[in-house]
Amino acid sequence: MKKEKKVEFGIEIVKPWSKEMYDHNDMVSEAVKVKVFEMWTGASSLHMSDMDWLDEATPEMLKIQKAVLCYSFGPGFDVADVASRVEQEIEEAPYYRLKDIAEELELDLKQGFVGLS
Repeated sequence: MKKEKKVEFGIEIVKPWSKEMYDHNDMVSEAVKVKVFEMWTGASSLHMSDMDWLDEATPEMLKIQKAVLCYSFGPGFDVADVASRVEQEIEEAPYYRLKDIAEELELDLKQGFVGLS
């Protein structure tokens, strides 16, 4: 018996991935990055960059930082150190990490990633 084709968001899931799958995931990836950057900027905009991370981090900043980096920071790091690492990780994250970040931060996306389930 022939396997039924799997379709997500109107895209047939194939291996190796098709150009259509990559294009779709690129679009979703950019949407996730924009939303997380907006959340991060909104949460951290009022905090002095040279201030100690443990003293200045708000609960929202901690939530985003842990979702993006999967680890916490102790004494000796300032807000600028952490912000730099968060922003770099968001920019360089592969699809599967962006999917995890979006789920952990409960981002409201119009469409999700394909081929990662």
